[in-house]
This record gives sequence, C-alpha cells and structure tokens, in this order.
Amino acid sequence: MPIERDHTRFRPATSHPEIATFHLSDKAIRFAIKPGVFALSLIPAFLSVSDALQHRPINPYDAIVRSTGYWSLRFLCLTLGITPLRWLTKWHALIRFRRMMGLFAFFYGAFHVGVYFVFDRIAAVGDAGHLPPLVTVAQATWAASLEVVERPFFAIGFVALALLVPLAATSTVGMIRLMGGHRWRVLHRLVYPAAIASVLHTYWPLSLQALRYEVILAVLLALRVARGIATR
Repeated sequence: MPIERDHTRFRPATSHPEIATFHLSDKAIRFAIKPGVFALSLIPAFLSVSDALQHRPINPYDAIVRSTGYWSLRFLCLTLGITPLRWLTKWHALIRFRRMMGLFAFFYGAFHVGVYFVFDRIAAVGDAGHLPPLVTVAQATWAASLEVVERPFFAIGFVALALLVPLAATSTVGMIRLMGGHRWRVLHRLVYPAAIASVLHTYWPLSLQALRYEVILAVLLALRVARGIATR
C-alpha cells in the first residue's frame, strides 16, 4: 500500500508556535505504537469469527463475510485518510502507518472473498454429493464465476480486490527502489479506483441505506483534488 518517506526526523523547527507539531521518537513508534496498532487491527478478524460462531445465526459464515467486507472498506478509508490528516495536523509520523492500514484493507478483502468461496461456494457443491476435492473446487469456481456474471456487484468486488493485489505486493521499500519512485507512485494510485469499487460493491445490493462510506470517500477524494490543485 502507499508509502511515503519518514519526515519525523531532522525536520527544522517551525517559526510559528501555533502550528508546532507533536513528535514521537522513532523507537517509540517502531517498538510501541506500531505493534499496538497492528494488534488492534487484528481484533475485528477475531471478533467477526467469534461472534458468528457464538451467536450461531442461520449462516454464521455469511456474517463473517459481511463483517470482513465492511472492515476492508474501513481500512481503505483509513489508508486514504492518513495523508489529508497529516496535512491538517502536521504530524508527519502518521504516514508511517499508511502501509499497515493498506495491507489490512487487503487482508480483510482477501478474508472476505476467501470465506465466501470456501464456506459458500465449496460448501454448496459439497452438499450435492461426495466429490473428489479437485472436482469440488472446480465446480465451486465455475459457480462463483457464473455468479459474478449474473450479479454485477460481485464482479465489482472482485475488481476491487484485484486492484489491491499489486499494491500489497509492492508495499516494501525494496519494491520502491526496484520500480523507481515515479512508477511506484503511479501504480499506487490504483488505491482510488479500488476504494470506489469497494464502495460500489458494498452498497449495490442495499436500498435506502445511510451511505456514510460514500460520503467519507467523497470527502477524502475532494481533499486530495483540492490539495493537488493548490500545489500546482
């Protein structure tokens, strides 16, 4: 996911006390705050599984699919929101959490699709009879492909996840060096269509819902556009 250079060290002191920023040491961020944020980001995964299994709805796996899908969208919004928040707060250390948020967006998106495929498509094929594992997977894949064609919001969801794959795969300093900064930045702009596709996938099958994530995404995109125009 998107990475920017660390601006927390060797920055000149500001001459305007009213915009002075709060600084944390590199060790505090690396060894205390980042592990804490990482642990907190895993909690929704454990809660999604435990709540579904404890409360035992008609289809507990469907509850996990819905929950992980929403969390993927939330982490995408967090990823896109870090840069505007850094502009507003002048706390440049925030940028060091953006890659983690982006990778968790991909993690929950992959979890979302994986649970759907394993416990919905494969389970449906398995109920039809005892088939060899490869045949079961092939039939489940075919059934999922048909559903993507018949229900467009499924296709949009797969597009959103597919756009996140290259971002997750190149979210290392080594990949930035290998690709070059300019090409890397161009590639990571895919996070914007991925977020838009994720919102469409989430709200397409719903009716008359409070479109809070559409509003959040619209505000974040407007801030990025305004910033781009202002810095030209």
